[in-house]
Amino acid sequence: MATRWVAALVLVLVAGLSWVDGRAPAPAPADAPTGEIAADRALRTVGELAREPRPTGSPAADRVRDELVDRLSAAGLSTRLHSSTGADSHDGRMSAGPVENVVATLPGTDPTGAVVLAAHYDSVAGGPGAADDMSSVAAILEAVRALQTGPPLRNDLVVLITDAEEAGLLGAQAWVRDELGARPSVVVNFEARGVSGPSLMFQTSPGNAGLVRAFAEAVPHPVGDSSLVEAYRLLQNDTDLTRVLDAGRPGLNFAFIEEPVEYHTTGDAPENLSAASVQGHGEAALGLARVLGDRDLAPLDPAVSGAPAQGDATYFRFAGALAVYPGWLVWPVAGLGLLAVAGAVLLGRRREVLTVPRVLGSAAGVLVTAAAGVAATAGLWQLLVVLRPSYADTGPFLHRPVAVQLAAVALAVTVTALWYLVARRWAGRAGAAAGAALVVALLGVVTAGTVPGASFLFALPATGAGLGLAAALLWRHRPVAATAVAALGAVPGAVLLAPLGWDLFTLSGIADGIPVAAQVLLLALLTIVLVPVPARPGTPAASQVEAGQVEAGQVEAGQVEAGQVEAGQVEAGQVEAGQVEAGQVEAGQVGAGQVEARQGGAGPHQPRRGWPVPAGAAVAVAVLAATGLVLDRPGPDRPQASHLSFLQDTDTGAARWVSTDTAPATWTAGYLDPAGADLPMWPGDPAARSGPAAPLAAPGPAVEIVERTPQRLVLQVASPRGAPTVILRSDRPLPSVTVAPAGRPAVRSGRDVDEIRLQAVPAAGMRVELTRPAPSPVTITVSDPTPGLAEAPGFRPRPPELRGAADWDSDQIVLSRTISG
Repeated sequence: MATRWVAALVLVLVAGLSWVDGRAPAPAPADAPTGEIAADRALRTVGELAREPRPTGSPAADRVRDELVDRLSAAGLSTRLHSSTGADSHDGRMSAGPVENVVATLPGTDPTGAVVLAAHYDSVAGGPGAADDMSSVAAILEAVRALQTGPPLRNDLVVLITDAEEAGLLGAQAWVRDELGARPSVVVNFEARGVSGPSLMFQTSPGNAGLVRAFAEAVPHPVGDSSLVEAYRLLQNDTDLTRVLDAGRPGLNFAFIEEPVEYHTTGDAPENLSAASVQGHGEAALGLARVLGDRDLAPLDPAVSGAPAQGDATYFRFAGALAVYPGWLVWPVAGLGLLAVAGAVLLGRRREVLTVPRVLGSAAGVLVTAAAGVAATAGLWQLLVVLRPSYADTGPFLHRPVAVQLAAVALAVTVTALWYLVARRWAGRAGAAAGAALVVALLGVVTAGTVPGASFLFALPATGAGLGLAAALLWRHRPVAATAVAALGAVPGAVLLAPLGWDLFTLSGIADGIPVAAQVLLLALLTIVLVPVPARPGTPAASQVEAGQVEAGQVEAGQVEAGQVEAGQVEAGQVEAGQVEAGQVEAGQVGAGQVEARQGGAGPHQPRRGWPVPAGAAVAVAVLAATGLVLDRPGPDRPQASHLSFLQDTDTGAARWVSTDTAPATWTAGYLDPAGADLPMWPGDPAARSGPAAPLAAPGPAVEIVERTPQRLVLQVASPRGAPTVILRSDRPLPSVTVAPAGRPAVRSGRDVDEIRLQAVPAAGMRVELTRPAPSPVTITVSDPTPGLAEAPGFRPRPPELRGAADWDSDQIVLSRTISG
């Protein structure tokens, strides 16, 4: 037992060190060497430029844009504004507007192309965007400063600070369309979806082998792995790099994503921003600028250079460095994992300590247990929602989530321990462990064919577990050594799956239970350290008992009594101490895997052995969940999100307060009726509650019908209130829409559109041309939302424990009208 405890503690330590190794680097002070990144210098820039929200087209955004032009020009870069029109169209919605991208160039000595460091300077209206994305802008400026203390680069360096990212990637779309050009280029984009955490390289263009090698060489603390790339390719999320990849061009994407509860809120402020995260962004920008800046870029951009396409690489952080291997090795590595587990199973069968059917049954049990863990965790979240209804709106990300996350971990321990108690009794220790290893090995093969970059997460732990189990069976006569080699085989699982299981909480909270599924797989895999059974004085251990080794008179009373079992009738793994008593077993009646050695499991003399683990873990679930609720109570330092906006129909003068909260706080509920109401003019989430409001004395959006024909309708749309956004919603899909800001290129959507969002609308308005779906008139609702509720009649400021929600349609005054044309 002492050996097992030591093995378990070592594996916990290895898992913890692996997680710590992936943290952000320590921030450097302002007096760091001039050729290095100093987070303190970058944070000063964030504090100066992220003082207030700066949605595209706002005076605040214009001020920051001009300040960036001045700073980049002062740094010696050739700086200009790229003034154009950006557009995005998908899911029946078109977003379009004028953009002002900041483009600065540091010419190379003998360029083969351009290295582009990209970020965006606009923010959402609901927060100052210190992390998203001024942290990235500041990191790039700090990298440019450090670069100029060294030798000049071979390739051109382009600093691209885009406009209107939050409005639909409009600035990036316009730059890619107008300026990316036909020379080799690599775009390195920086983002944030939280206010802390390591700078993760989470997305690449397809054929990333060369880019990954550059990443491993360039970044002093590379964090990220190919499973993130595979996962992100399956998601619908977008950043500015999406537009680059849409054009078939190469690039890398970095972001820090921890504390996502602050994302797109007033909490995304300079005082909450992690200096370590900014340090990580800066080191990545500087390192990649130096390495890619001196590299021939043609092989990295085959779309324009004609170079042979490269494959994807598998990569992950291990022991302080980035392990990289080519994509063609994915299948051999997955096959090695399956082969290692199959070899261990065959060895165990030959040693007669397990049977194949029971290994398969144990494997099925692991899958059922993982599903049960997911369901139980989702149930735990629903219980928390019942106890604190506001979580239905503010979750799944919490201000203080650790206690609740530990409750989910305890839940994983509970269900896995229950599986093991059943599997051990039914299939034996070796059979249970082999079943878990088989599941992980099969996942390695399945992912090799579906998401190859994620296969290493399963194939390498399966390889280690298979080899460790086989070695433990071979050394069965030396339980201490066998436990040691089994623990060594479990190390890849602890290194790769333990940090994954914890970090998944950052991506999804506990609501969907996915992190617990990963934890169940790891915990089940770690049962290989329980396979070796130490001998008890006077009795043979399971690892010592083979066919013909236990004869009459060799087993103590209460197990198999003298004279009842002859030599050759009890084989390894067949007898569990205390379960076979005098008179119960006749020759040939005990089959392989049915009974374990005395020290291996609970018999009638020790029926509760093993049950304290799931029982104690279940108690921990309740204690930790209750602690989490206490620690995460709303307060001034951890305000609860509250959705509220003001809607007015300018045709009738009717006004309503609107909220999408399903469990509104007392302050929010004071504006709302108990029952819902029909809100046909509301441009946001249709599932909204409302309450009566006094009308606002302000003009609504201005819409002039410039031209009306059976085929098309031309409108001039403006906001007399100076709203930065005007939204048009049609009662039927429109076959095509053209938006033409004054003095800018027109942009067109050639697919069906029923909602048009005009961004950064100038005082003179924008021209919108609509193709009619039929000669009959269309009804169009026009809204001009402005951020902030201070001007709304009857508005009372929120109490300190509340803040505006992160939704785009929260904290807005929305004036609407309807036209028919």
